[in-house]
Amino acid sequence: MLRNLGIIFLGIVFLVTINLTFSFIGTIMAQESEIPSKTTNDNKQVKHENDKLVVVAQINLKNTEKSGLLKVVGVINGEDFVKTIPLDNLKETTKKLKVKFSMDKDNEIVSAGKPDEFFVCAYHFKNTDTKFNSNDKQGAIEYFDCNEGDIKSTTSPTQISLFKTTSQVYNKTSTYYNMYSKPQVVSFATLANETTKASKDVSNIKTDIAKNGDDENSNNKPVKVKIIVPMEDRKDAKKIKVMAMLKGQIKSAIINDVQKEFDKIGGYTIERTFAFDRNTDMGPVQIGDRFHACVIGQDLNPPEGSECEKELIKDLDRPNTLAAR
Repeated sequence: MLRNLGIIFLGIVFLVTINLTFSFIGTIMAQESEIPSKTTNDNKQVKHENDKLVVVAQINLKNTEKSGLLKVVGVINGEDFVKTIPLDNLKETTKKLKVKFSMDKDNEIVSAGKPDEFFVCAYHFKNTDTKFNSNDKQGAIEYFDCNEGDIKSTTSPTQISLFKTTSQVYNKTSTYYNMYSKPQVVSFATLANETTKASKDVSNIKTDIAKNGDDENSNNKPVKVKIIVPMEDRKDAKKIKVMAMLKGQIKSAIINDVQKEFDKIGGYTIERTFAFDRNTDMGPVQIGDRFHACVIGQDLNPPEGSECEKELIKDLDRPNTLAAR
């Protein structure tokens, strides 16, 4: 009897051991089967990131007050970007800021390549709760900086710097604003001996002031920029995109059939005029403000599938022209 019980006990131990062994082997196999799946997902993520074009704006904040907002605007590879960064959330000791722009390398307009051109601008404005109006008296242009660059690589990030101490962008704009935006002082000394002529000139001056100074409707008119695209060296082009940026506002137009456009204008110089709001969330557009334009198209290669240029606003009532090739 005891012998039979011993045999039964040994049998139970054997069965339990066999079950535990197979259970352990099954667990190992299940764990091993998950590894290829995880590796595959990692590979997909790496492939996804490799399909992206990346530009990183390095923004120097050493001389920037940590209040208000920083509006970062860019045109890269035929795409536009606007990012707003609250500066109040940053530590006062923060000296640098990185803003990353990521996009597809290929789109309907162009495939990114070296040395395609792009630009990024950063605007610092502190009066975030104030509605700006072009009738307000502005003491100076809001602090900003812009930089143009070339795509350095399509597999690793391209770096561009803003608010460097050596940048002269703001100074040039501010100088032009101070020189040309303020009303000119009129001297009447030379009119003293000619009463009739003086009366007529004063009347004309008053008329000019009425037209250009206090007319609210006039001050709210859009500011226009005309982008000129010479295409004599690209007579076989099929499709291009024209983009312009002024004070954080971005406008664009796609010419889907360049050949049809050539036939329409009877030449090889394409023009597009963009109207921008005079009053913006960063204050009114003013004399001296800088605007940018880019022309993008696969048929512009070589040398660049994206070409960009810049100019200052010199007239608020007539189109400001810029050749973008």
